[in-house]
Formats: sequence, C-alpha cells, structure tokens
Amino acid sequence: MDPIWLVITFGLGWVVRQLGLPPLLGFLAAGFVLGANGAEGGKLLDEVANLGVWLLLFAIGLKLKLGQLKRPEVLVGATAHLGVMVVFGAAALLGVGSLGVPLLEDLDSRTALLLAFALAFSSTVLAVKVLEARGESGSLHGRVAIGILIIQDIAAVVFLAASKGVLPSPYALLLVGALLLGRPVFYKILDRAGHGELVVLMGLTLVVGAGAASFEAVGLKADLGALFMGVLMSRHPRADELGRGLLSLKDLFLVGFFLQIGLSGTPTLTLALLGVALAGLAPLKATVFFLLLTRLKLRARTSLLTSLSLASSSEFG
Repeated sequence: MDPIWLVITFGLGWVVRQLGLPPLLGFLAAGFVLGANGAEGGKLLDEVANLGVWLLLFAIGLKLKLGQLKRPEVLVGATAHLGVMVVFGAAALLGVGSLGVPLLEDLDSRTALLLAFALAFSSTVLAVKVLEARGESGSLHGRVAIGILIIQDIAAVVFLAASKGVLPSPYALLLVGALLLGRPVFYKILDRAGHGELVVLMGLTLVVGAGAASFEAVGLKADLGALFMGVLMSRHPRADELGRGLLSLKDLFLVGFFLQIGLSGTPTLTLALLGVALAGLAPLKATVFFLLLTRLKLRARTSLLTSLSLASSSEFG
C-alpha cells in the first residue's frame, strides 16, 4: 500500500471524527478520492477487506444467543419488512422510471423487484460499527437490530445460492456436525492458550481456517462460516476476552473494506443524483421497521432506536 493511501485515509477519517461522525465515512471518502486519482484496489486489499468482515461477523456470533433469532420482533420483523420493502420499492422504482429518469426508464418489473430486494437490506457492517461505537450492542435495541441483520444475511445467502443455481456440497452438513462435535476440543484449547497473543492467533485460526475456508470448501459463504464459529464459541467463559483480543485487528481490517467500496468506482453525476434520490428510501425503511416493531409489542423508544440503526443500505445491495 502506497504511504499516501495511509495519509489520506487517516486524514479524512480524523476530519470526519472531529465532526462527531463515524470515521468510517472518512474511509469511504478516502476510497473515492484515491479512486478518482487513478488508484486501484488489488488482491491484497480484497483479502484485508474480507478478513475485516469475517472478524466482524465472528464478533457478532460471540455475543449472539440463538434463542434471540426466534423472537417475533426479530424473525417476523425482518421477514415482514423485507416483503413490504420489496413491494413498495419496486413500485417506486417503476414509477420513477416512467418519468424518464436515466437508468430507470427501461426497467421491467422483474429487474425492479430485484433492485428493490437488494435495496431492502440494511448494512451489517455500518450498523454494528455504530452500535459498538455508542456502546449499545448489548442493549435491547442493539440485540434486536443485530438479530434482524442476521436474518437478512441468511436471506441473502439463500438468494445468492438460488440465483446461481449452485447447491452446497453434500458434505456441508457433515462439516457443521463435525464442528459442533469438536466444540469441546476448541474450548479445551482456548482454556490452555493463556491470555496473550495465542488467544488472538487462535481467534484468527477459528475465523479463517475452521470458519471461512472450510465453509467455502463445501459451497457455503465464508461470511456464514465466520458467524457460525462465533456462535460456536459464544458459550465459553472467555468469549468476551476472545472478542476483545481481536477488536483492534477487526477495526483495522475493516478500514480496507470501506476503502474497497470507495475504490470500486467514482460516481458520475447521473449516478450521484440517482443515489441521492434512492437515499429517500432510508426514511421509508426506518418508518416501516418502526411500525412493524411497535405492533410486535416493542416499546416506542426501543422500536425507534432499532429502526434508526437499520435505516442504512447494505453493502450486499
């Protein structure tokens, strides 16, 4: 990585932080600035970005209780919201396209539904980073938001598998079973790893080796493997220590993720204006979440905070 990348990335992250906003917005801006000046992301940046996302999902898994996903406000809230946003989003896109707006004027109903489906998702990375920065990931609204994000991630995995027509390997169930049976072994190894760098190295091994690489080998998403390993280790008494050991690495590698998004392309004026218009879906997305969650018996304040956490658009989209 050219040293100028570090200077620009740190500088814009620092400036944004002084404005009271998350530094990740500065990292995104750094990607756009570098991309506009001819910089390109390579294989190393891709690997750094992927590792950052895997570590984030592993950290989520360490804090996750599976019973949380069965709660009505999580399961029903996530699925009902997805359905409502796909219908309303597709109708809005077709309506705007009928006005002759560039890039949308030739949309058919199938493409509009696909775009609406992509735009209905919330950003796992952004939401979790903001919740962590505010110390709210363990609060009720934080747990509900994370649960909904996981349901959305599962829906994304199913959609990608169905759209490509590629089924996981028959060995996928064997792998999951083997990892579940191996949990006592993982626990025993962590017990005897001490409290230093071995804990960090074990965390990386679980994320990259046992999680991401093994899941990819049987046709499953690496992201899902990292999340699964976090859930697998979540009941260990030292799960919090394991998460803290990986915290700095996770934050550092996630910088690569936001740089990668910025470097993926500098928006043209037409795309920028279209992006601003589509940003109007964020209030709608938050409003639908609020209406659904309050009707699922969550307090208004909890519903509002959860809805605001989920108003962003997803990197999946």
